[in-house]
Amino acid sequence: MPKKSLHMKILLWGWAIMLCALLLTFWFYYGTVAEELTSSSGQSTSHLLNFVRGQISKSDTDPGSSSFQKTITELGHDLGIRITYIKNGKVLADSEVQEDRLSKLDDHSNRPEVIAAEASGSGENVRYSTTLETRMLYVAKAMGKDGEFLRLAMPYSVIGERLARVKLNFALVLLLIAAGSAMLLIYIGKRTSAAVTEISATATAIGEGDYSKRIRVLPGGEYKLLANSINTMARKIQGHIRIIEDQKNKLDAMFENMKEGIMVLDPDGKIESVNNSMIEIIPETANSRGRMPLEVLTRHEIQDSVDAILSNRSESKSDSIILDFSDGRSMNVTICSFNDSGNNRKLILVFHDISEVRRIEMVLRDFVSNASHQLRTPLTSIKGYTETIIDNPPSDNNTLSKFLNIILDNANHMSKVITGMFALARSEYSGKKLRSVPTNLQQTISHTIDNLTKQADSREITITTGQIVKDLVVGTDEGLVQIFENILENAIKYAPEKSAIIIETKSDGSSVTTKVIDEGPGITPADAERIFERFFKLDENAVENGSSGLGLAICRSLVRNFNGDIWVESPTDIASGTGSAFCVKLPIAKG
Repeated sequence: MPKKSLHMKILLWGWAIMLCALLLTFWFYYGTVAEELTSSSGQSTSHLLNFVRGQISKSDTDPGSSSFQKTITELGHDLGIRITYIKNGKVLADSEVQEDRLSKLDDHSNRPEVIAAEASGSGENVRYSTTLETRMLYVAKAMGKDGEFLRLAMPYSVIGERLARVKLNFALVLLLIAAGSAMLLIYIGKRTSAAVTEISATATAIGEGDYSKRIRVLPGGEYKLLANSINTMARKIQGHIRIIEDQKNKLDAMFENMKEGIMVLDPDGKIESVNNSMIEIIPETANSRGRMPLEVLTRHEIQDSVDAILSNRSESKSDSIILDFSDGRSMNVTICSFNDSGNNRKLILVFHDISEVRRIEMVLRDFVSNASHQLRTPLTSIKGYTETIIDNPPSDNNTLSKFLNIILDNANHMSKVITGMFALARSEYSGKKLRSVPTNLQQTISHTIDNLTKQADSREITITTGQIVKDLVVGTDEGLVQIFENILENAIKYAPEKSAIIIETKSDGSSVTTKVIDEGPGITPADAERIFERFFKLDENAVENGSSGLGLAICRSLVRNFNGDIWVESPTDIASGTGSAFCVKLPIAKG
């Protein structure tokens, strides 16, 4: 059986109290009416008694005679009441009893009304009459003679009928009031229950996270205030939750998409969560939840710093560590602490890959070192010859012209070195930004040959092409021309006069390999490994040959930008140990 609500209990108690009050009112009213009816009937009977007494006093018949019995009987029938004449307790006449039965009647001296009449002259009493077998109202009065009393009796049923009608009417009124109040109670209870049910359902929905739920039908009274309060609360909570969810989504997006690896440690120093970048940086962290950093990273430096911060042994709440891994990567690990909602200290470890920064720093150091080395020699030569001309000008014009040509050659060499450094830096910087397109290899090689034909003719070197594939390769016209110009220019420079240079290509279906074959002095295996390094020169007499040592480095950088490869095969003539073949492999463009 469902439990009744407090409001329903109050209504039921009120209904019960109201019914009790009505019952008490009926009881009091009924008693009063009964008393008034009895009193009124008694007074009416007393008046009749006086009337009968007067009639008897006028009669000439003696009490106890047959004529007296007849007179009493006729008078009782005319008035509709019972008349009894009593002397010393003996009934001498009775309008409702036959004359021959009068002697058999009980002694009436002990009747309450008779006793009262003997004491005060008159008396009343209501009781059951065994003679008439009904409830009667008795009124007795002394006749003025010793021991003689006149008594009138009226059926109490007359009063009872009136009281029964009063009782019936009051019962009907009470029933109607009870039924009406019960229906009103049910209506109010249902309305109240509906309001409470809706408020309860809304509160439950809000508690379960449905903050858009509202109480649409507002009940009256105090429930309206409660409904408005719940709606206001839900609206504010929904706003706060929306702000929290927006902030959470922003943090989740930052957490999952930032390039830095993030590792969160719980108050015990165990891994709580990692982001996708952390898994990419260190795959072992994919299933690392609940483990110590030392178990996953195998670096005691991080574990020591974490333990120091969590145990408050560290004066600072954060730390920064640079780690060098065996695979050549370098990480800058920043450790910072924060307190969660339970005021427990947790840690966040941010892994920033600084490998590229370290590599650039190393390249920059090498670049500065190599650049200063490459520029120092020609600059020293320029300074020396310039000081000689200023301090001891040669008297011979040929000697002066020779000095000035040396100065010009060294200046040109310096210009070429600087131009080469800028070209290399530009190719490396634009590596990932370079947008490759399908490029016609045949046209690129033809254009390169046209650019260097004059330089080759000056040394009587012939450039011939073999089978050139018509496939489009990945690259750019400018980039491929620069690659083949550098390779072909080196071939012309180092090949003997009146020799031949051959250019040929070969396709394997996915890529095209282009070979530039010359008849030069060849390259040793040791030099073949370093020939694509910056500032590396086979000929130490760099100024005279005009070499900057950056051409092949630029070629390798550009080829790698196109997802290709470059290498040298030497010697091409095993018997003489001469000749070189520079090979450039480029992927075939799709579509």
